[in-house]
Amino acid sequence: MGPVSLEKIIALQKRAAYIRNICILAHVDHGKTTLADCLISNNGIISNRLVGKLRYLDSREDEQIRGITMKSSAISLHYKDGEEEYLINLIDSPGHVDFSSEVSTAVRLCDGCIIVVDSVEGVCPQTQAVLRQAWLENIRPVLVINKIDRLITELKLSSLEAHSHLQKLLEQVNAVTGSLFTSKVLEERAEKDTASDVPSETVDADQVYDWSAGLEETDDSHLYFSPDQGNVVFASAIDGWGFTIDHFAQLYSQKVGIKASVLLKTLWGDYYLNTKAKKIMKGAQRILIYVAMSLQCVLGYGEESPTKCK
Repeated sequence: MGPVSLEKIIALQKRAAYIRNICILAHVDHGKTTLADCLISNNGIISNRLVGKLRYLDSREDEQIRGITMKSSAISLHYKDGEEEYLINLIDSPGHVDFSSEVSTAVRLCDGCIIVVDSVEGVCPQTQAVLRQAWLENIRPVLVINKIDRLITELKLSSLEAHSHLQKLLEQVNAVTGSLFTSKVLEERAEKDTASDVPSETVDADQVYDWSAGLEETDDSHLYFSPDQGNVVFASAIDGWGFTIDHFAQLYSQKVGIKASVLLKTLWGDYYLNTKAKKIMKGAQRILIYVAMSLQCVLGYGEESPTKCK
């Protein structure tokens, strides 16, 4: 996307229904500001070569000297989705625990958030804090697993090992979300029991000790991060790329003769592709579809892939 004129931005500011406030949340040094640079360069404001070096939203001198974000900063970006055009007010917030008040303020201003997690470091204390903050403010998060390139350049993982590593990372993030959900249900149950004011001697013994009552009846599947739900992005912000499994479902649907909707449901999980029969099979007896179609292409394992990444 090329540079956007000031007149265009002003025109979009008058269409409130097409304005979105989005903040970037993460632990310190997980790549928030670099991701912001990448998005800013996509609007032609800075050069692609300056991504991760300029730290455009770190406008204070002390931020540039220390190399960390200390104050929340915002910028308006143009985004086009098909025929619709949006104005994204992007807020880059600090990742250090000392500036958590800045994060709280940023979250309360936003409609949604981007939670960035380093693919190698995984879930850190401030990651848990920002997940909780987003939960409390009831804003919809998108997970960006950043620095995917480190799996190769530093950990030297094979494509299958990288897939396993990413699965464990997602489990860590979802464990935090699960604990937040459980706490909410138990709090609501306690409030309900208190409001009903039922004498303890009239309550059945099984009910007293069944702490999980209410959890099974509540559908919480939409709360968790999963690539097949479209709320997980794999990226390397410093290199200027990122993808969801939807990208590869569209890319390979014609190449392998399988509908994109089917690929989207099976790209992440215990499935493999039988290339001769052009069928998706259950079970990891072969190379997993996600490994073959995504990781092997992106991370340079093309020689193992049954198809070429083009």
